[in-house]
Amino acid sequence: MLGDRDDILQLAIAVYGEPAQTDMCLEEMSELAKALLKLRRFPGDRASGKCHALLDDIREEIADVQIMLDQMKLLYGYTEAHEEGKLARLEKRLHERGCA
Repeated sequence: MLGDRDDILQLAIAVYGEPAQTDMCLEEMSELAKALLKLRRFPGDRASGKCHALLDDIREEIADVQIMLDQMKLLYGYTEAHEEGKLARLEKRLHERGCA
């Protein structure tokens, strides 16, 4: 049975330690980058079985990265204020390009 998400993440930090979880975050981000690059190099039809497997691998790596990012927020602080500022800048750039 799955417990509370934050409790599980805090327990992982407590069991493995901050340095190990930070290293794991870097490793998971690297695996996501590798999966994305594999898809970019894929010349085939996006509806093919091979492409489906690549997309499934990307989704799995995104999940791993998200779990690690959530642990990083617990370790280093939440990012909502930073995200809002960055989203506002992105929105401004998009408007300047005539989008939206």
